Amino acid sequence: MYFKDIQDITDSSLEELRNSGCLLVFIADKSKAQANSLIAFCNQHGLKIFGGIYPSIIQGTTSFEDGFLMIQIPEVEYVLKFDNLDESNFPKIANLEDVRTALLLTDGLMTQTDSFLRKIYGVLGSNMNIVGGGAGSLSLRQEPCLFTNEGLFQNGAVVALLKTKSKIGVKHGWKAFAGPFIATSTEKNIIKELNWQPAFEVYKKVIESNSSVKFTENNFTEIARTFPFGIYKEGAEFIVRDPFVVNDNNEIICISDIPENSTLQILTGYPETLIEAAKHVAESTLTRENLSNLMIFDCISRVLYLDERFEDELQAIQEVYNSSICNIRGVATLGEIASTGTGFVDFYNKTIVAACLYN
Repeated sequence: MYFKDIQDITDSSLEELRNSGCLLVFIADKSKAQANSLIAFCNQHGLKIFGGIYPSIIQGTTSFEDGFLMIQIPEVEYVLKFDNLDESNFPKIANLEDVRTALLLTDGLMTQTDSFLRKIYGVLGSNMNIVGGGAGSLSLRQEPCLFTNEGLFQNGAVVALLKTKSKIGVKHGWKAFAGPFIATSTEKNIIKELNWQPAFEVYKKVIESNSSVKFTENNFTEIARTFPFGIYKEGAEFIVRDPFVVNDNNEIICISDIPENSTLQILTGYPETLIEAAKHVAESTLTRENLSNLMIFDCISRVLYLDERFEDELQAIQEVYNSSICNIRGVATLGEIASTGTGFVDFYNKTIVAACLYN
């Protein structure tokens, strides 16, 4: 259910929510001032919740920049809170045999995302699907963005373990523009050198030589939105990394980590290829089973890039599911998370990840 304000929750809505078991709550960033009041309201009325604050929220073919979604998630076995990422404090879960899906919400601006995902994979193992996305603000200022009934926190994660089965789709639609390049010097999310040269000098030269784009002192972020990096991954699409600023050393700072000596391409895209990718994701998640929710984690930089055509992306997903009784819900994210139970958990940028939950 979508609500613009807590006062919009009617008695009949509250009764339905009370009968819903565990609720996943997505709050749009412009309504984050309501977060503590909403948590208190849920505690007062006995509603078990977990969730996060995201740049925008999605219901059907509509994207909202304010308000909040309260989504019934069936067959939740555990909700785990990670507000201390020290591995020694990771919980030991006695029985995971019946768990089929993990919904994983992280602080999209925490610096230990890759190492945390390795640790969480070690805890959960390879017998379940893992899907989710990074919470936070488009301002890229880190602040409390995750919550359970205990309250708001930051620099951590919330994991809900479900008996519910799922089918996951991952795709982005960005195409190779130039490369390959070797990331010869990196530090976490900072690309210092490409092919043993200052990273921005290489990036700037390649883009200006192969397009009509020209960099100025103030337009890096605008241009980089159209020219992300792609990390080579055998047998799959490039894993996209989103550059967002250049520092004083001509180093490129990305949203997520870049492994040193990884093989990179500079990518580009067009609205049509991104929308087609969203359609492909919807088709790859559709199942004939008893559907409950299609959960969408769609990168905020895709939303910004598509602008007015983002509605076309949501419409492409809706058309695939038109003949199915399924709630389409989701968020614009600061990074997307997916594993299909057969390998490591990957962290993506500029990608759409979706999971169809079914019984």
